[in-house]
Amino acid sequence: MTITAARTQASPARPDKALPARRWLTPAIILVLAAVAWAVALPSLRDAPWNLFGLLAAASPLFPVSVVLATIAFCLAIALRATRTAGIALVSTILMMRLPTAISTDAPLYSWTYKHFGPIDYIQRFGAVDVDIDIYHNWPGAFSFIAWLNTVTGTETLAIAQWFAVGSQLAVAAAVFFLARTYGQSTATALVAAFCAHAVNWVAQDYLSPQAIGFALAIVVVALVLASVRTRAAAWVAVPIFTAIVVTHQLTPYWLLAAVFLLTVLGRVRPKYLIVVFAAIAIGYMLLHMNVLSQFGRLLNFDFLSNIMTPSARNETLGNPSVGQVVNSWAARGVTLLVWISAGIVTLVRLLRHRDQWRNTLVPAVVAFSPALILVAQGYGGEALFRVFLYSIPGCMLILAPGLTRLLRGEVLRARRAAQIGVTAIASLTALTSMQAYYGGWFANLVTPESVQLTTRVLQEEDPSTLTIGVAPGAPGRLVAEYVDFVQADELFDSGIDMWLTSWPGWETEQFADPRRVTRLTDSLVWEQRPALVVITQQMRDYSTYYGTLPDGALDRFESILEDDPRWVLDHESEDTLVYRLDLGTSRQG
Repeated sequence: MTITAARTQASPARPDKALPARRWLTPAIILVLAAVAWAVALPSLRDAPWNLFGLLAAASPLFPVSVVLATIAFCLAIALRATRTAGIALVSTILMMRLPTAISTDAPLYSWTYKHFGPIDYIQRFGAVDVDIDIYHNWPGAFSFIAWLNTVTGTETLAIAQWFAVGSQLAVAAAVFFLARTYGQSTATALVAAFCAHAVNWVAQDYLSPQAIGFALAIVVVALVLASVRTRAAAWVAVPIFTAIVVTHQLTPYWLLAAVFLLTVLGRVRPKYLIVVFAAIAIGYMLLHMNVLSQFGRLLNFDFLSNIMTPSARNETLGNPSVGQVVNSWAARGVTLLVWISAGIVTLVRLLRHRDQWRNTLVPAVVAFSPALILVAQGYGGEALFRVFLYSIPGCMLILAPGLTRLLRGEVLRARRAAQIGVTAIASLTALTSMQAYYGGWFANLVTPESVQLTTRVLQEEDPSTLTIGVAPGAPGRLVAEYVDFVQADELFDSGIDMWLTSWPGWETEQFADPRRVTRLTDSLVWEQRPALVVITQQMRDYSTYYGTLPDGALDRFESILEDDPRWVLDHESEDTLVYRLDLGTSRQG
């Protein structure tokens, strides 16, 4: 499809009728009201009491109201052709929906965010990687960049991580806008694509991680590849960016490889041998690190049913998760199905109506649905389905944005006003549902500065052979470069098996009703003279309650078992954290 044809399909010419001279004024007023509502709600975001359904249920109702108002302002701006106001509304909505992650927390969200800190610290301090340590040192692209950024600017990883979700979402929205414009869509349509891409993204992959950086760069690569039919220079600009993704993340480049191959078959890549260059880089790098990948099981797993099974789905099958987690999981599924089904229907209709342009119709469909190929061969630790949806968002927006823009602008002749109201209502409801899925696990994922400091102290001061046991996820790990000493002392440290008792084989559903099993574990550690710590944080309790990783009362019973055994000495106690140390010099009493 030529650029002219794409623009015509996205925004057919139609004379404006009686548009107000100051068409930006009404959406601007609504946007100001949204900002005021958000500012009033802000204190409640930080001080929200614990709620099983997450932040939206616990904070002021003005928080979701502000997002709805911002969405209305955006849709109205598009309808009135106030493009600049729409752009401001887009940025404002992103800030309203993501700033709480930065300004309403005392430490970056998610305990798994911190596993990226150690490799960054190691590279910054030693200027090198140790490929024998873990998979992170073998894919150091993002870590090297952040280490360099820290060095030249004097910032700290903790500060970058605190604000990373905000910057990540802005970058992804900008990348989707760039993709839509490169594909030939109008400015208004590209803004709609960027807005919807943000509004439906509940995946919460915007924390400090190689995935977040790789995803934003991948959208840019797709845009450059599509632009290569007009100028080959775009293809060669894509090569170093693709290379950066290859050394940054283990999954993203192989989705890109599949997408670029299909686009090459459709004749939308120049030069055609670009796919050979991409394949040589991606497959070559993978082969160089096969010894590391082989530690995680089979490289290819063709069990489709297993690959689509998510951790939350497994929990629901076992009947363990909380009602809040189940509701939030279904909210995520609802948004996902809405996007995929809508994009599929639009693609099918275009194929039927424009059969002679089937190649052109399939171009955005390839970008949208090629990520599904991941599920054929990989489960990615139970998170493959999340990645498939994330990767599919830009392509789905290429498909949906032209029609949504036409509906908002009243270019569908019948029921013009009803269409505008309907699209605005659906956009608002979708944004709220996506927010619920994103913020539903808020309290289970709040990390305290105390736990950050505690883990840092353990890694820097304890014997590397120390077994640090957390009863459930809910404490940061790998915070500083010294974590490599723990990996060298215990090969299981890298996989996190020593960190969470519930990840040990046979301990997944332990109820701690019988103290003898913990006693036998303690006996074994004493016999081995293995130093050990048990860490129990409030986040672990909240995480277990929300996700159902342990039965009700199990953590309290485990704590009682430790208190009754004189070999476990309370080493640290605060309102949020307990640390028990195994006294190897104390024999068992009784």
